[in-house]
Amino acid sequence: MSDQSPSRPGLPPLSVLAFGAACISFAAIFVKMLGVNVMGPTAIGFWRTIIGSAMLFVWAAATGQSLTLPRAVLGWSVLAGFLFFLDLFFWHRSIIYAGAGMATILANIQVLVTAGLSYLVFKEHLSLKFFAAAAAAVVGLVLLIGIGSDLEFSRTYLAGVAFGLATGFMYASYIIVMKFAGQHARRPDFRTLMAWTSLFTALFLAAASPWEEAAFMPPDIYSLIVLVALALVAQTVGWWSITTSLPRLDASRSGLVLLLQPVLATLWGWLFFTEHLTLLQLVGAVVTLTAIYVGGARRQG
Repeated sequence: MSDQSPSRPGLPPLSVLAFGAACISFAAIFVKMLGVNVMGPTAIGFWRTIIGSAMLFVWAAATGQSLTLPRAVLGWSVLAGFLFFLDLFFWHRSIIYAGAGMATILANIQVLVTAGLSYLVFKEHLSLKFFAAAAAAVVGLVLLIGIGSDLEFSRTYLAGVAFGLATGFMYASYIIVMKFAGQHARRPDFRTLMAWTSLFTALFLAAASPWEEAAFMPPDIYSLIVLVALALVAQTVGWWSITTSLPRLDASRSGLVLLLQPVLATLWGWLFFTEHLTLLQLVGAVVTLTAIYVGGARRQG
């Protein structure tokens, strides 16, 4: 996807990518700061995307970009918005039910799912190394979930795990659709495309919100500040930094740097919410992240 100024002159793309991964790692923390007792997970997703959409439209206009999409790209943007709606619908629940670190690591199976979908849709080659990485990821996930440990498997926790895995599948589908949109002959500026996609996501989340019993409107200034921070840091700056730096880096380095997201999210969960993993879960996290890196780097390289 085109971007007229991927990064400022002299700013290494690897640093931009690391900055973007760090920004995205805070998304789960902002969501958990609101939690089910303040706002519902669907409502949080709505305000994140509607505020983020407004920021992206303003940013695109301020940099002289067109605010319209070609009709064919608009259709892909609607579909991407629906998939990202499902992604946030599942992920925000996983954060609240299973923890910020756990939800983020589970969602990162999207790297392997994206590879599989790319094979089916774009006929991209998959090596035996990829399948070995996928098998290792499954083993890592089993350990990460807590099987074999003394962890209590409550209904809420298991629901959080299921939502986290569903997030990975939805996000992988979103990436494939965005790739289709980016291959269009009249490719729009990324900020414009993301602004429209965020807007459509917000509309789908708004439509789903009546089925959620928790509060929809921010109840106080604190909640509004957290929502604005979530939209600015994750939806706007984080995604822009990642998307504009990836095309300028080789797959092996970029895949390694992007693993900062789940690692930092786990660290933030421990620091801010005293979340912790058992020894077996830590082993599972390391195995899963390593497998994701190996599988993702091989697919793109």
